[in-house]
Amino acid sequence: MKEEESIKAIDTAINELVYDKLTLQKAYNYYNGKRDMRQFQYLEENYGIGSPTSVKFTPLVRKHIDAIVGEYLDTAVLPKITCKDKATISAISTEKDTLIQKSSFEFLKEKLLESIENINNNKEGIDPYIQDKLQKLQDEIEDGFVSSYEMAAQNIVDYVLQSKEADFANKRKDLLLDLLIGGNSFFQVKPCLSGTNIDIEILNPLNTFLDKNPNSAYVKDSYRCVIRRWLTKTQILNQYGSELSKEDREKVEAICESASNQSLYYVRATVNTDNTSTGLDNKEIIPGFPDAKTNVYRKLAPVYEVEWIEVDKDFVMHRHSGIRIGTELYIIRPVDDGVIRSQDNPSVCTLSVGGVFFSTKTYENYSLVLACADLQDTYDILFFFRDSLIANSGTTGDWCDISKLPAFLGADEAERLAKWIAYKKGGVAILDSSQEGRDSSLNNTIYSGFDDTLKASAIQGIEIAIQRTEETCSSITGVFRERLNGINARDAVTNIKVGTQNSFIVTRQFTFQMDLMTIEMLSNCLNIGKIVYKDGLTGIIILGDHRQKIFTALPEHFTHTDYDVHIVSGAEIAKDIETIKTIVPQLIQAGALDPEILIDSLTAKSLTEMKMKIRNGLKAKKKENDVLKQLQEQTIQLQEQLKQASAEINKLNAEVEANDKAQIELEKEKLKLENEVNWFKARTDRDYKQSTIEIEKKRTDVEVMQIYDNNPFNNKIKNYK
Repeated sequence: MKEEESIKAIDTAINELVYDKLTLQKAYNYYNGKRDMRQFQYLEENYGIGSPTSVKFTPLVRKHIDAIVGEYLDTAVLPKITCKDKATISAISTEKDTLIQKSSFEFLKEKLLESIENINNNKEGIDPYIQDKLQKLQDEIEDGFVSSYEMAAQNIVDYVLQSKEADFANKRKDLLLDLLIGGNSFFQVKPCLSGTNIDIEILNPLNTFLDKNPNSAYVKDSYRCVIRRWLTKTQILNQYGSELSKEDREKVEAICESASNQSLYYVRATVNTDNTSTGLDNKEIIPGFPDAKTNVYRKLAPVYEVEWIEVDKDFVMHRHSGIRIGTELYIIRPVDDGVIRSQDNPSVCTLSVGGVFFSTKTYENYSLVLACADLQDTYDILFFFRDSLIANSGTTGDWCDISKLPAFLGADEAERLAKWIAYKKGGVAILDSSQEGRDSSLNNTIYSGFDDTLKASAIQGIEIAIQRTEETCSSITGVFRERLNGINARDAVTNIKVGTQNSFIVTRQFTFQMDLMTIEMLSNCLNIGKIVYKDGLTGIIILGDHRQKIFTALPEHFTHTDYDVHIVSGAEIAKDIETIKTIVPQLIQAGALDPEILIDSLTAKSLTEMKMKIRNGLKAKKKENDVLKQLQEQTIQLQEQLKQASAEINKLNAEVEANDKAQIELEKEKLKLENEVNWFKARTDRDYKQSTIEIEKKRTDVEVMQIYDNNPFNNKIKNYK
């Protein structure tokens, strides 16, 4: 395409697509608490009387939007990368088969050596279960295999997710906010200015214009795109200076310095003494550009980045791009600049701008903020009426017709009124029905009382209306009281659970769109990474718990590969987390987990970390339980052995006891015999001694007779001894 044709295409796209998105601006204003307060002027004027209060902005829809965003950000991004081009898939299959063959060879080699050794030792031969073990080995590799291609891409994605330059988490927040506020989100992934890293830019929906493809919800499938940026001279030169000649750079300075140039907007804010801004003092306000905070002029030139798709005669799609600075300076970029084509479908290309349209059947973007805008107005009006009732509330009192006061109370009306009030305070209300011109029928009404105090019923009615407005807003946004930390003590657990589940069902459509954008954004990061990291990438990935991984992604593993990015939806993660929170106490009660795992799991930063801690806890507890079971089995065996030993001991004790009893009886018999023997011996000795004594006595007597008696038998007696 010739330069003149490119310039014409750029101008045509700008003229046809760029406009002031006033409705979208209104949505952002409502989210940020800004709106045209003149719409409530009739209330504050109060038919010319005025009002002691004014209509103030009390956020209603914003807290619902922020709740959705906050919950979504609490769910970690867990991408898994798979390859999809035929060449890489074939290479992965070869890599996996090679690993299986290598592992099988090593296993068979080990078993062969064992078999040879067994044969030499006349032992059992080859293991009969080798085939089964080989199948298990293959299954393990199949289940846990990650190719070098997928590993390289996975490391790059994880690196980008943690990169401060990419700032992925903050970019996700901005995307979801744009989707909820305006119904569309736009982003652009490109090399940073230094070319050493990936830059993710969230485009301002107020300044992004597309020729939308009505058959696709994806922004990238649009035919044309214009990105408008309001930049200072320094910003223009810094961002585009390398693409400009010296003459063009001088033109930039002229454009930005020329006060008469119609492409410029002059922004100034008047700053009060309390450092608050009174707003812009110029007639033209830059759409989507924040108010200036200084009281000096800022000269901003519009810069338009334009992309469009064209198809050549061979039905190959090409992406053209160019830049217009102001109204007269152009930068024409090369055709297919930054285009990464698919290995299997190289004829197709898309715009560099990504995102989604959250559209109705009429292709109109659905804004959650604008859907609740009327409710926001009603909400603020209700607060206004409540504040007005409070501000206008008075006290109780009495009406007093001065013309009917008794004349004798004083010379003039002021004196009579003062004395009448004094008498009334003392408990006497003086009337003079005989006074000339007095209508006696008014005696009971002239001095009737009034009550201007605040009525509780009026405030209560407004409070009920405020509550109903909040409930209506919740039904639209899907963010019910349970998700706004509004759970009452009287709420049943079942009702809370059901309410939370229904709430997630309503907001699932927004988080689903965010999941699609996250996949697209990470896919674009991988594609741009083929340019930025063409020489490879070495980096560090934080794994948590003070652990890190150093990786090297070789260019041959990702620069010529098409990838698919898969992520688990945030809603599914939230659902899984709630399920885990329910199951963990049950596992603890069943003895499958230690109680401290409950705190560790609930304080986990992601579902993966939670699952890992629970899985490790289950393994540790199972190991502990297995050890306890083994100890219990051993204890039972020991108890059985102890029981048997105890029986043997009891038997031996019984035998010993029986032997002891027999021994005792024997000892008794022995003692009895000994006693009898001793008695018999003592008796025998006694008898013997007695016999000896008697014999000795007889002998003595005989000897005496021999001596003293001449007995003829003396010789015979002597011989008796």
